[in-house]
Order: sequence, then C-alpha cells, then structure tokens
Amino acid sequence: MRNALLIPLGAGVVSAILHLSVTLGSPGAFLLAYFAQLPLAATGLAFGVTQAAVAAAFAAILVALFSPGVGALSLFIITSALPILMVVHFALQNRTDEEGNVVWYPLGRILVWLSLLGIAAFVVAYVVFMQGDGGIRGAIETYLKSILSGFAQTDQAAVDAMTATMARMFPGVAAASWILMNIINCVLAQRFLVATDNNIRPKPVYSDIEMPVWPAGIVVLGVILAIFGGEPGFFGFNILLIASIPFFFIGLAVLHSISAAWPGRPLALAGVYLFLILALWPAAFVAVLGVLEFWLRLRDRAKARRSNKGNE
Repeated sequence: MRNALLIPLGAGVVSAILHLSVTLGSPGAFLLAYFAQLPLAATGLAFGVTQAAVAAAFAAILVALFSPGVGALSLFIITSALPILMVVHFALQNRTDEEGNVVWYPLGRILVWLSLLGIAAFVVAYVVFMQGDGGIRGAIETYLKSILSGFAQTDQAAVDAMTATMARMFPGVAAASWILMNIINCVLAQRFLVATDNNIRPKPVYSDIEMPVWPAGIVVLGVILAIFGGEPGFFGFNILLIASIPFFFIGLAVLHSISAAWPGRPLALAGVYLFLILALWPAAFVAVLGVLEFWLRLRDRAKARRSNKGNE
C-alpha cells in the first residue's frame, strides 16, 4: 500500500512545485506553471483516475500550505486538477464491440467535454462579476489598463480602444489557451507513457479524431447572439470562441490527413502552424474546415485516393 502511494504522492509534489513556480515572477517560471498538469495526467493515464485524484489532492494540500489564500488553491483546482481528472476519467473508459475489439472513449468527445467545461467556467465568471461595475468585461478592462498603464508615453485614447477590443475576446482566448494547455499536457503524458510502456490506453491516431455534430448548435447560438452586439454580443462571441475549439482540432486533423500526399509535407505543416501562431485569425478558417468535415468527409476521400494509388 505504501509503495502504491509513492508515485501519486511524488506526482503531487512535482505538480505543486510547477504550479507554485509562477510566484517567482519570472517569465520562465510562469511557463513552468503551464506543465503543472503533466504529472497528474501521466499518473492518471498510467494507473487510473483514483491515483490521479490522490496526486491532485496531495498537490492541492501543498499549494494551500505554501501559498495561503483561496486564490492559488482555487486556481490549481479549477485549471489543473479538475480538468485532468475529467480527461483521465473519460480517456480510460472502454467497451468491447460485437467483434470482441476494445473500443476506447472517442477523443473528440473528450474535446467536447473540455469545451463545455470552459463554457461553464465562463458562464460562472460572467454571473459572479455581473453585479460589478461593467460586469466581467469591465473587470477585464480594468485589469488590462493596469498592465498597459506601466508603459511610458502611452496614448490614453489608444489604450482605451485597445483594452475594449481585447476585453471583448479575452474570456474566449483565455479559455482556448487553457484547453490547449490541457491537451498538450495530456498528449505529452501519453507519449511518455507509450515510450516507457506504462500506458493503459493505446496511442491514439490523432488524425482520425471524430466528434458529434451537436456542438455545432452551440456555435450557431454564439453567432446569433454575437450579431446583436452589446452585452448579448459579448456573451455570444465568447461562447462562439470556446465552442469552436473542438472543431479547430478536427480541422487540424483534416489538414494532417489531406497533406499526407503533399511533397515537402513536414515543411508545409510547419508553415501552417507558424502562420496560426503568428496571425491567430486563420484559426477561424481551420475551425470552419472542421465543421465542414461532417459533410465533406475530406479525410475519407484522401484515404480513398491514397488507397487507389497504392493498388495501381
């Protein structure tokens, strides 16, 4: 029993250290905090959700001890522990089909759950700040102005215009960053476990990722609300951004699949990812591609073409 606890307790220590590194204030330490989920994800995907819960609980105790106050502990539970436990819970679910094959819970559905969790967090924050001056958007603008005010010789009119624009999309972008953080940590954990032969779930084929079409209804609702402008537009626009994230990854899977026959494929994909990082707005087209995939089935067509060429 004691030996069985050593790994999750050790994972909890590492997770807490990474999470608390943000208190050092340096950019490098801030980046380390993004990987606080990695030990939890590795523990869960290797030993199960119970062991991951033990690691998360021990990490939470350490965070509470070394960073007293509700803020740090709440941040750890909401941004690191809760989503990882949810991902591990679903990722390790499986069933046996009629032919006796083990079928694992679809990755696309896990993406949908993460997106719904992000939407729920946004809705809760929206309600919590509703009574404040300007609501959640006013709180974000105040926070952004406090940061930009540190720059010397800054035109106030330009600052106001910039903060108003940034505040409009800040919740959706923050949620997208958080979901991406979850995905990166889980993928890295799975890769490490596969390399060391400690994984429970076999390595997925990410280019084959599928998801149900019903989340597109949430995207449509966000678009409708965004058209109205004002407070409904703010709410709808951010719901739209968060709900589009699973479709963005479907779009990336489409790009990886159809690019298999491209000459210089690694360089082309590297250019696509660099463009996405630098410009950001092309992500909208990738998400639209993910929605259209439900009807166009571009990956199936690409596989069929490759199969036909192989048979010639």
